[in-house]
Amino acid sequence: MGLSNRFMPIKRLLRSSTANLTRVVAVRGFAGLNEKRVASKGPLIEGVKDIIAVASGKGGVGKSTTAVNLAVALANTCQKKVGLLDADVYGPSIPTMMKVNGKPELSDDLRMVPIENHGVKCMSIGFLVEKDAPIVWRGPMVMSALEKLTRGADWGKLDILVVDMPPGTGDAQLSISQRLQLSGALIVSTPQDVALIDARRGANMFRKVQVPILGLIENMSCFRCPHCGEKSDIFGSGGARRTADEMDMEFLGEIPLEVEIRRSSDEGSPIVIQSPDSAVSKAYNDVAHKVVYRLEELAKGRKDGPEIFL
Repeated sequence: MGLSNRFMPIKRLLRSSTANLTRVVAVRGFAGLNEKRVASKGPLIEGVKDIIAVASGKGGVGKSTTAVNLAVALANTCQKKVGLLDADVYGPSIPTMMKVNGKPELSDDLRMVPIENHGVKCMSIGFLVEKDAPIVWRGPMVMSALEKLTRGADWGKLDILVVDMPPGTGDAQLSISQRLQLSGALIVSTPQDVALIDARRGANMFRKVQVPILGLIENMSCFRCPHCGEKSDIFGSGGARRTADEMDMEFLGEIPLEVEIRRSSDEGSPIVIQSPDSAVSKAYNDVAHKVVYRLEELAKGRKDGPEIFL
């Protein structure tokens, strides 16, 4: 194979990346965000107003638990029409956490119909494979599956589609960010320095592809003993708030580490449904209201902003 032919895929990639960059423009200092999209065409899924990613730089920080409770809070507390996409193909957990099983039905135009529970429409690769079957797929198969779960699904009319992103900052995360034209991203981290290092990487990845950061959530902020009420900062204290300040991100709140969160997740009944008056539920609901406000703020900025062509 000649040298020029060997580099053709790279040339095509560069041309594609350049085309994407011409559709966005960075604007400094808007409402605490370092960037926003101007004159955006909006999400590319028919009927969906806003798409937001719930992401983390690494696994094990409670990203999926946050995505589930946020989606349910948006639907039940904020009265929004909400969908939940399980984009973590290698480790789908939405079927368990939302207690939704079975195969999706097909619409008249042969698109999969999301399965609904707790007022949220859900789609996951977990609906299409056996429960304990490993997903041993290479990148192209993963992206093809995600394409089917997004544009190949009949979402109907949605105010917000919450995407439970796979952990990390690899090809899948980058492709999802670019293909779905995200309205914003929510970063989840524990207060621990090791987790925050990767949270910074995740936030910077979204900024590189011009996705606004809606804010940072500190999950597992502290543990309060259910017997004596004593507070223990197992993963440190205040790390996410400091990181948000340093990176000019909105700090959206603290979610404590509680046994009830784990129990309700395993039972498929999110804590915002199971214990709506608990302190944890109030924290999730507060985050949901802040997310709605941020999306409205960004939508106003896109509407009022100048249309710029590069």
